[in-house]
Amino acid sequence: MQILRHVKHEIVRPVVTIGNFDGVHLGHQDLLRRIMEDARSSGGSAVVLTFEPHPLKILAPSFAPRLILTRKDKLALLRSVGIDFVVIQRFTPAFCALSAHEFVNRYLAGLGVEVLWVGEDFRFGKDRAGTVDELMRWGPAAGMEIKVISPVADSDQAISSSRIRTLVEEGRVDTARRHLGRSHFITGAVVKGHQRGRELGFPTANVRTRTEVVPANGIYATLVRVGGRVLDSVTSIGVNPTFGPGARTIETHILDFEEDLYGRRVQVFFVERLREERNFPSVRELVRQIEADVVDARFVLAGVGAESLTGPCLTKPPVSPSI
Repeated sequence: MQILRHVKHEIVRPVVTIGNFDGVHLGHQDLLRRIMEDARSSGGSAVVLTFEPHPLKILAPSFAPRLILTRKDKLALLRSVGIDFVVIQRFTPAFCALSAHEFVNRYLAGLGVEVLWVGEDFRFGKDRAGTVDELMRWGPAAGMEIKVISPVADSDQAISSSRIRTLVEEGRVDTARRHLGRSHFITGAVVKGHQRGRELGFPTANVRTRTEVVPANGIYATLVRVGGRVLDSVTSIGVNPTFGPGARTIETHILDFEEDLYGRRVQVFFVERLREERNFPSVRELVRQIEADVVDARFVLAGVGAESLTGPCLTKPPVSPSI
């Protein structure tokens, strides 16, 4: 997959879709699958046009959402499903001032778009004034075929990035998994913490992450991806109230594992919330609860295919060439 920040050469017969694709959830995957099938059948290229930063960070910063994926993780997922090109358009005040008509006739036509796939609720141009009906009228005149897709739903509710953010931040990671097609994950580096876990007999990897959407405080059955391995684990998110006031941390105890991970980059996949965070009256009672948490996590993770939870897309290092 090639990443274009500026289109420096002609893309062969581009079949394009547009969006932020935060989460690359099942609705996104359906759209991506269609543009790839279309591109393959026509001898063209499957192209994703996305924006940086998120448009709301420019238009209404106080309403800008926390992002489900870091930029690197989003690009890795897009590459994994087979996209040929990602065009990253810098979203600036000048760009967002383009009228809907200019966006189609100057910008998209300038990219040489042959086929454009969009969702039913797609809006574009200044003040999001452009509609799908207008796109259907203007597209053919600009040399584009327009194809419209209905949203993917779960229990009669459309799958959306905003819904997934809410589910994850409420700790409902099992439901979020149904919408994502994999478990929600965070990516980060293992850093030194207070080392209390080691003292208690349950050493933990303290993960510092740039992923913005983090599950609610609590204890989770998780999988940790380290290099090419996916390992069973238990993860605590919270302030460790048994030891007094403290900063919020993400600490993962990898089951049956003794390697030093300091400085390593890991991904933590949240499979199921086991319980809420609690303040225990003694360290001894906390240790007993951790022992029970480990048993519960083993039960949840037993016999579960790691690929079905983490997605085959993350079995390769998320590195993409940039042009």
